[in-house]
Amino acid sequence: HRKLVVDQITSSALPNTQAPEKVSATVKAFMSADLPELLIELLEKLVVHSSNAVFSKNKNLQNLLILTSIKTNKERAMEYIKRLENYDGSDIAQICIGADMFEEAFTIYTRFNKNEDAVGVLLDQMESFERAEEFALKLDEPAVWSRLGTAQLRRRDMIAKGVTSLIRAQDPGPYENVVLACRDFEPDAETYDAIIKFLRFARTKLKDVRVIDTEIIIGLARCNRFTEMEEFISLPNSADLEEAGERCLSMNVLPAAKLLFSATNNYARVAVVLVKMKDFTSAVEFARKADKVPTWRAVCFACVDNNEFRLAQICGLHLIVDANELQDVLDYYRDRGHFQQLIDMMDTGLSLERAHQAMFTETGILYTKYRPERAMEFCKMWWQRSGIPKLIRACDVAALYSEKVFLHMQYNEHDNAIACMMEHPSSWESTVFLEAILKCGNVDVMYRALSFYLNEHVDNINDLLLTVAAKVDPGRTISILKSHCSREYGEFGILPICKPYLHKVQQKNVPEVNEALNNILLLENNLEALKESIKQYPSFDQLKLARSLEHSECVEYRRLAASLFRENKKYEQAVDISKRDKLWQDAILSAAASKDPELVDFLSRFFLDNDLREGFTAMLLACYEFFPPALALEYSWTYSVMDFSMPFFVQTMEEIGNRVMGLEEESKTRAHAEEEFKKNVDEQINDDPSVLLHGVQPTAIFGAASASGPQQLALGWQK
Repeated sequence: HRKLVVDQITSSALPNTQAPEKVSATVKAFMSADLPELLIELLEKLVVHSSNAVFSKNKNLQNLLILTSIKTNKERAMEYIKRLENYDGSDIAQICIGADMFEEAFTIYTRFNKNEDAVGVLLDQMESFERAEEFALKLDEPAVWSRLGTAQLRRRDMIAKGVTSLIRAQDPGPYENVVLACRDFEPDAETYDAIIKFLRFARTKLKDVRVIDTEIIIGLARCNRFTEMEEFISLPNSADLEEAGERCLSMNVLPAAKLLFSATNNYARVAVVLVKMKDFTSAVEFARKADKVPTWRAVCFACVDNNEFRLAQICGLHLIVDANELQDVLDYYRDRGHFQQLIDMMDTGLSLERAHQAMFTETGILYTKYRPERAMEFCKMWWQRSGIPKLIRACDVAALYSEKVFLHMQYNEHDNAIACMMEHPSSWESTVFLEAILKCGNVDVMYRALSFYLNEHVDNINDLLLTVAAKVDPGRTISILKSHCSREYGEFGILPICKPYLHKVQQKNVPEVNEALNNILLLENNLEALKESIKQYPSFDQLKLARSLEHSECVEYRRLAASLFRENKKYEQAVDISKRDKLWQDAILSAAASKDPELVDFLSRFFLDNDLREGFTAMLLACYEFFPPALALEYSWTYSVMDFSMPFFVQTMEEIGNRVMGLEEESKTRAHAEEEFKKNVDEQINDDPSVLLHGVQPTAIFGAASASGPQQLALGWQK
């Protein structure tokens, strides 16, 4: 129903009303409902097509109509602007400018006779100098000409027209703009003729003519009117001859510059003029006599501008040793693109006695920007005398990451060097990276480095692992290696290619390492290496490995499982595996190692029951020390294997005989020792003439000797 209501309002209700408050309420309602198209239709009927003067001349309604059309229907805005008369022209013109409706803004200013603003739109927004000039010719108003002239002065190719416009405006006020245009654009001689004419006019209208007189001198010099310039200088004037000389020098009007500097007795600047006049050798000599930094700077820069780099270098060497001048010299050369000559000069300056750190640093920065292929050579030669942090930043900006890594290393920022190589793999060098990681104290960085190698340089992973082996946790490292590419390579990931690392850390006899290496050897079917690993480094879950091997298809692995069960005193499992594989020797070794009478008896009867008589013989010999001879004799008689048991009985009888003979020999040796001892005692007593043996019984003597061993017999004197 909205459309019906709107049609009724716009066609019947509002055209017949005379109450402004109702119109105002309706407009507000349309605005609140965000109905701009309908609002335009409504306002157009009220303002444009209505005969009611109250509404058609209403300024607010006209403003609202134009603003709404600017917002929603720009094509109709011009129609309203030309048709309506009672609206706020200046405000709406500004809104049009903000909406990029410059033609509409120009029309508004023209209708409201704001010609200066109108020409401003043509110049500032539309940049149509041709229309602006036609507009100024049409109106011929001083303000318009002045605005046009000021804008034309901002363009190099329109300075003459701008000055002409200001002359037609008879306005000396913008003389500063004229001077500024001369300084910025350095117009040609023909243009300066018009400028001089304007400045002479302005000189008669203003009190402070210092800038004007200076510019007149420069203009006369630019037009090569040197005689007239000398005459002007000789008359009373307020010109700044120094500035004029500098300007003439910058414009390469050398005779005038020389004349002006001579008038002020400024010999330092004469040197610069001589440079401009191509007498470079004399200019350097004058600069040497002046021996002032500004003079050196001027001659140096002038020589640079004229590509006299040998002389520029002579001057520049006097500047770069001054830290305050160094940056200016660098900027001057760089701004003009003389990078090669600048580097040559800086290289020469490094050998000077007054060379300072900033020189080395800035030279290094130049290398990073303009000679990147030699930046590394410079860094290696001069890093000790350079400002390393600043040089590092320059390398980072120039993407010279290898040089950045080198500087980090020299600055003992090993963590940053590693981070740079990981962030920019092109700067990675194996030896540098390993050296940095060796000196790095941050374990987290080492684990990040491990991930970096896994992703970027997996072929060199062992070099890294061997380097950080002493610092990282083997368990965590193995876990990382196993998890990397586990989907592609299986549960062990890339761990199999890290055997050198595992061999190195295995010396610590860590269970995780031993288990990982054993699994790899098992995966490679490297039985001999697996046996050696188990033998040398037994710290791991041996029973787990034995259980995984006891059902292997390879008999050697089952044999190894039996050996592991035997080493871990699981003799029954070991014997059972050996029995299944008919490895009788291993079974006998396991039973012998157990020293379990029941297991030995069980295996012996197994051999006899299965008619494995040689096995029974081997069993008797292997378990000889604890196999009861009586039981052996019983089995021999029961199973009729006396012939196979005979080696056991022969060895038993031999041992018994050896024991008996040993006892007899021991008895004889003891008796002989006692006899020798008695004889020695008798000889000692008989050989002592001071001893009188009265009442001493031989049995007592020998008894005492045999009881306490060899010792001296104490006897008393008989009275």
